[in-house]
Amino acid sequence: MEVWILANTRAGKHKARQEGESVRRVFALGGARVRMAYTGSLEEAEGFLRRAAAQKPDLLVCCGGDGTLSHAVGFLGELGAPMPLGFVPMGTTNDFANSLGMPKEPARAAEQILHGESHRLDLGSFEGRRFLYVASFGAFTQSSYKAPPQVKATLGHLAYVLEGARELPFLQAIPLEAEVDGDLVQGEFLFGAVSNATSLGGVMKLSPEQVQLDDGFLELTLIRKPQTPVELGQIVQLLRHGSQDGSLVIRRPVTRCVFRGQESFDWSLDGECVPGGGQVGMEVLPQALELVY
Repeated sequence: MEVWILANTRAGKHKARQEGESVRRVFALGGARVRMAYTGSLEEAEGFLRRAAAQKPDLLVCCGGDGTLSHAVGFLGELGAPMPLGFVPMGTTNDFANSLGMPKEPARAAEQILHGESHRLDLGSFEGRRFLYVASFGAFTQSSYKAPPQVKATLGHLAYVLEGARELPFLQAIPLEAEVDGDLVQGEFLFGAVSNATSLGGVMKLSPEQVQLDDGFLELTLIRKPQTPVELGQIVQLLRHGSQDGSLVIRRPVTRCVFRGQESFDWSLDGECVPGGGQVGMEVLPQALELVY
């Protein structure tokens, strides 16, 4: 078996070379022919991915945060060269890895991949661009790319919480309508997400009963603007317990949705800021990702 390993040196707590070596050792001792690359920029990563697309290893393992895997999935999709992937979480929050139940210790995660099975998981499409596990707007979506890397490395997912807390005094609701599988939802919303994960930002939780990564559905979450402090407290409790009430917090499975706003507003795709227009369409790509774990 030929295994290529891409390790993002900018991910997490900047231990990629040390942890990457432990991952390489697991696959080498398991009998694989290993090719390893440490990348510190998108250009380096894309060069390695282009070579992988051309030479087609049996498995490509991404070591880094959720964004590392997301970029590989999207770029290989653009090349028309999807391939079996593995994911060793070495990032800050590791939302997607948590949804998979991957071990947090890189060598153990590599062992799980080495002896694991192939799974076909759903992806999302944002105006034709693939995303791995979440497209979101509004409150806290700025946090994942505003928090400085050195703060992320020191504080972990708390960095996202702290950065999000700084936004609270300035939060503004976004008036929009969402066409969700033919149904219309209207209002002013503090936050919205179309996701395929049980954890968002390491803080917002969805129950595993609600989220199946291969069921052909994404999960829509919309949080309305609270009108009173009591409603704000209710929203906080609903989010902490991963529940909904149908009015303040809306959650439902979705295959296709279109968001229309009075003005343009930004989105976050797997943590990357993406400008949005007045209308944005999304849909599920059923079982478009082959992941070994």
